[in-house]
Amino acid sequence: MREILDSRFLVTHYTTDDEQILSRTRAKLAALRRERRGVLPSIVIAEVTNAVCREGGRDKALAQLRALEHAGLEVVPLDIGLARDAGFLRCVHRDLPMADCVIAATALRLKGRVVTNDPHFSKVKGLRRTWI
Repeated sequence: MREILDSRFLVTHYTTDDEQILSRTRAKLAALRRERRGVLPSIVIAEVTNAVCREGGRDKALAQLRALEHAGLEVVPLDIGLARDAGFLRCVHRDLPMADCVIAATALRLKGRVVTNDPHFSKVKGLRRTWI
């Protein structure tokens, strides 16, 4: 099953000081790369770049962006169909941030599961989730 990475997973991976958590995120990324199951919605790139830049500065964000570009993950751009589906999800789930709606719409379209610990996603019917 394909696994769609939420921003929380990557922000955790790039900013944690906890070696145990870092080991688990590295293992997850390695497995997704090896098995070619990892999916990266383009909106996540924007969210992660922003979060890492705020935490560690522009140079760190650029370095992480380059690493993401070569991470062996399938990048899914926001097209008109995903935008529409995300908009309908947002209409139903008013407290779900728009970026999370895009991530959820991507997972539903691909029949995958979202790698997240964000409780917002539990509100979306039929959406599967996992964590490290």
